[in-house]
Amino acid sequence: MHSINMITSKSNPTVKRVNSLKEKKYRAEYGEYIVEGIKQIREAVAAGQKIVSIYYSPRYRGELTEHERSVPVSDEVFGKLSEEVSPQGILAVLEIPKNAPAAPQGNALFLDGISDPGNLGTIIRTANGAGYADIYLKNCTDPYAPKCVRSAMSGLFFVRLHFLSENVYPFLDGIPFICADMGGENVYSFRPPQKFVVVIGNEANGVSEEMRKVCEYTVSIPMRECCESLNAGVSAGILMYHLKYANKIN
Repeated sequence: MHSINMITSKSNPTVKRVNSLKEKKYRAEYGEYIVEGIKQIREAVAAGQKIVSIYYSPRYRGELTEHERSVPVSDEVFGKLSEEVSPQGILAVLEIPKNAPAAPQGNALFLDGISDPGNLGTIIRTANGAGYADIYLKNCTDPYAPKCVRSAMSGLFFVRLHFLSENVYPFLDGIPFICADMGGENVYSFRPPQKFVVVIGNEANGVSEEMRKVCEYTVSIPMRECCESLNAGVSAGILMYHLKYANKIN
């Protein structure tokens, strides 16, 4: 039977380390991040994500308390670790996957300067649902930030994130880039190639000039004149689904 002493002090070194993962520099240093709630932890386990540790409070009565890496903590300690408004009483520390940028296995998504964690998480969640398994990130906010992890839900465990720092992408050679821009062709009249990369730009400034130069196509979502623009997460979802199924429904 799994048995370990409860952590009751907020000054405990383990508590301090886990709490530090709320900051980007420590996530990068330790290569770990926090996931809250049993549903997401269960999905992480099912997806084969590496569990570093699990922490649960006395109020929690669900599964995984007997996991070999589970540690009980007091309500006070759990309150320090959790960022949820209504915590379920269980959270896990996961190892950040180490993926070297590589060629996509199907249609892919390229995120160019997404700055809002909520938007990024929503896009990752939608990409997983739409079947875009490879996501390339350039100058984006941290996808392992708590707000992004909450928004992404289990989508974060089933996609491959490729972090880019340069303007050279040999692993994407020969694959057409489709840029999202308000001045582009109506996406509903556009016939996409069989394989492609969808490029979504920054919430305020759109796709960068560097990326525009490598995009073969530019598409837009038609809107009423009184509507300035759509949220980046909403736009990305519309484009991903339509472009994927356009050739099948036309």
